[in-house]
Amino acid sequence: MKFPIWFRSITKRNFVMSSSTIKKPTVQQPQWHKPQDKTEGKSILKIYNSLTRTKNEFIPIKPGHITWYCCGPTVYDHSHMGHARNYVSTDINRRILQDYFGYNVKFVQNVTDIDDKIIIAARQQYLFEQKIINQYKEINPQLLQVSKEYLSTYISKNLPQFTSENIESEFLTWTNSIPNVSEISKENPKFPMYLKAAKVAYEAIYNSSSSLSIEDFLEKIQDVAKPHLDKEFGSTVTDPSIFRKLPYFWENKFNIDMGRLNVLPPSVTTRVSEYIPEIIAFVDKIIQNGFAYQTSDGSVYFDTVKFENDPNHDYAKLQPWNKGDLSLINDGEGSLTVGDSKKSPSDFALWKASKPGEPSWSSKWGEGRPGWHIECSVMASDITGEVMDIHSGGIDLCFPHHDNELAQSEAYFDNKQWVNYFMHNGHLHIQGQKMSKSLKNFITIEEALNDYTSRQLRLVFALSPWDKPLDFKDSLISEVKSVESTFSKFFTTVRALNNDYKHKIAEGGFVSKKVSTVEKQLYDDLTKAQIEVDIAFNDNLSSGQAIRSIQELIGKSNSYIQQAAAGSHELRIEVILEVTSWIVKILNILGFEVRSDKLGWNDTSSSSGEDGGSVEDIALPYVKALSQFRDVVRNLAINKSESNTILQACDTIRSDLIKLNVSLDDRPNGIALVKFLNAQEKEDLIQQQEAKIKAAEEKERKKKEQAAANAKKEAERLEKMKINPADMFKDKSLYSEWDESGLPTKDINGEEISKSMTKKLTKQHQQQQKLYQEYLKLTAQ
Repeated sequence: MKFPIWFRSITKRNFVMSSSTIKKPTVQQPQWHKPQDKTEGKSILKIYNSLTRTKNEFIPIKPGHITWYCCGPTVYDHSHMGHARNYVSTDINRRILQDYFGYNVKFVQNVTDIDDKIIIAARQQYLFEQKIINQYKEINPQLLQVSKEYLSTYISKNLPQFTSENIESEFLTWTNSIPNVSEISKENPKFPMYLKAAKVAYEAIYNSSSSLSIEDFLEKIQDVAKPHLDKEFGSTVTDPSIFRKLPYFWENKFNIDMGRLNVLPPSVTTRVSEYIPEIIAFVDKIIQNGFAYQTSDGSVYFDTVKFENDPNHDYAKLQPWNKGDLSLINDGEGSLTVGDSKKSPSDFALWKASKPGEPSWSSKWGEGRPGWHIECSVMASDITGEVMDIHSGGIDLCFPHHDNELAQSEAYFDNKQWVNYFMHNGHLHIQGQKMSKSLKNFITIEEALNDYTSRQLRLVFALSPWDKPLDFKDSLISEVKSVESTFSKFFTTVRALNNDYKHKIAEGGFVSKKVSTVEKQLYDDLTKAQIEVDIAFNDNLSSGQAIRSIQELIGKSNSYIQQAAAGSHELRIEVILEVTSWIVKILNILGFEVRSDKLGWNDTSSSSGEDGGSVEDIALPYVKALSQFRDVVRNLAINKSESNTILQACDTIRSDLIKLNVSLDDRPNGIALVKFLNAQEKEDLIQQQEAKIKAAEEKERKKKEQAAANAKKEAERLEKMKINPADMFKDKSLYSEWDESGLPTKDINGEEISKSMTKKLTKQHQQQQKLYQEYLKLTAQ
């Protein structure tokens, strides 16, 4: 319908007017309700601080950053399990702070390559090579003679309890009859070491020289020969390269050991020998500040009395109760230090005047070398500045080493606190015995890794509080292996379930995503474990408690998997993968090597095909096993064999696959779960199989024995059945008269058979009649 022009005009005008006069409504953003802040009671990070002997809230100097100095090795011998405890525990703590809490950690670690122990060891090794190894190519009378002299000197100096002059005939008898070794050891801890070295050398010299190679002989006498050579020729060793060669060799060995233990390398590594100018300048400033003095021999000592009496300073902050212990002080000074000109017995060397046979550097005080404690102060300060966040090391370094570091550094910077947090790792004992390089009773890291894996050693240290003593004993190893097995089996099952799930999807199978109550519970269990691990890490970096929370989560996950296998619910792979991913994340933070697929820790012994072999090489053993299985089943089917023979073939292929690191676990739904095994799991299953086979063999043996016994019993019964009842008592050695049925009436002496005996014989006679009648029937058939 078409409207007139006038109507259209009016309508348009009214529309324009109304649209211009009506205002648009104001649009407002809906109110946002701020979530309730529940972080008020959240855990805060606290670390045990040796400076306070309590747990203190950790507050870094710069937010998000940590400066950390760790006392590194004195490199003159093998690294041992004490080093492993110290550096692996420190590595775990470093990783938690870095990878869990997200701090940027500048981790500085030194190498002590100038030290009294190094000087002596380098000198002795050089002299032994020059005077003995290079001089003697066979065990001859001259070598035996000098070896006897070395042994005699060694015994007279270190074993004064042996008073006889006739070593050859009486020493061994004496060593086997010492009644109080433990008592002597209390007064002289090195007594067992001296005794062992002397006995080894004695056996080589007097009893075994004819049967030993020259290499073995020299190895056995070296501990008694080196001190003698060093005393006689030590002052003649002047080549600086001799003192560099030995520490460089052991530094490389230390780094290899740390790599095998998966310890992160330092952010910065410092060597004492490369810091001599800085050390000299540092010492000079301490003198200028009034806290050190030069002695007449060209040494420089720290003035502990003046420092302690200064109102702005405190001496021996870590272990004030030890500051007068001269045995600790003198041990810290080193065996080559001569301190006769010290003002106080507690004063310690900053710069040592070098004597003949010692490396030296020029200084304003004369030729000398650094004291032990000064090196760490200089190297740490050079990287971290006048205050650092964390300083760490073994508990045995508290006094005098770390206390002296604090004193000289605070004297240099004229401040009150050079270190904010001192973290000391607890002692390590092996089966209750403390180890020591100086006592030569240690287990090297290399030796330990022959008996245990790197992962097992890390588990030992991760499960134990880092600041407490640790006894490396059988019960702890058993616990560690149990934890490792629990984790490994869980990861193996998860990977098998995941492969099973992916195979089902690839085949076009339908998989429900519906989350039920059991999955929700497992998600809640995961959240609970995450909270517990956070609490554990905040509480003094408690890795052991974190691992135990993870163990509990694995237990709950295993229950979920087992219930699904039993048919109580359908398994949802997503929740299992979520749990596993988080567990692996925490293990990775703790320094355990993990798989690239994040479904477990790395296990190089697993049959994963990741070792670079060709597809044919990897597949052939499995294809061969399946081919043989097919041949067996095919022949059984052609011959229409019974079903139990096919089941036996199935058992055989399962056994063969276990040897190839594959397990087929039967499930109620009739579809086996395929698992790829690590070496330990494979060994466990093989042992279970062998035990099962032995049990079956034993059962079969007993069955055969029972069958044989039954057959024998039946044969005896058959023979008995053949006896006519009339003849069964016709024994003239027992009886003299019988009645018409064959029952005895009189015994051999002509006496009447008693009524009770007659009753008994009659019963036997009747039983035999039944048997005989049965026999007659059998023969009639």
